[in-house]
Amino acid sequence: MSDTNQNILLLCYSVEQSIDHRVATSSDFIYLAGVISGRLNESISVSTLKRIWGYIDGYHSVREHTLDILAMLVGYPDFETFVSDYCQSDAVRSSQIVFTKPLNIEDLQRGDRIELQWNPGRLVRLEYLSDSKFKVLYSEKSKIKKGDTFICRSFYLHHPCFLENLVHQNDEPCNFVIGNKGGLTVVRKLAEDEITEDACGTVVFKL
Repeated sequence: MSDTNQNILLLCYSVEQSIDHRVATSSDFIYLAGVISGRLNESISVSTLKRIWGYIDGYHSVREHTLDILAMLVGYPDFETFVSDYCQSDAVRSSQIVFTKPLNIEDLQRGDRIELQWNPGRLVRLEYLSDSKFKVLYSEKSKIKKGDTFICRSFYLHHPCFLENLVHQNDEPCNFVIGNKGGLTVVRKLAEDEITEDACGTVVFKL
């Protein structure tokens, strides 16, 4: 991950801390746009905010002025100052604020399998369907079970994972959070030689 991407992720994190609100769903971006308007009398469109947070494509087209507005929201005069005074500070560099994004959903192909782990001892293996939608193939010590489906836009190590439109058995679709305590501890794409199918077409993990 480049320093610029890391700094923007730190800015997103700081904004969420400043407004005491996790930004992860469409309604959250509407809320954030309202906060920006109310506190700063500035305007950032919901679609632009979604690009910055990686909720939709177009991240690299964000203007510097937009980042300046977000920096002002967290108490800095502009994005450049936020980077020099916060992102490059010893406190941040030595902290556990790490935004490694080892899995880019845009790079996944239909049928790819990934593994997520979080504490205490939770593990799920998923199949990518399409349009950020996943199906659970295997579940260990987790409330989400084999056959469940959900939408997830991003996976960050050391941070909780927000599942949208989780369809669990016969329950109504809902939003769900995994990794509340310490975030995801493992995020990885499974290699082909780690997966096979038995005579009935059931997925078997050779782990």
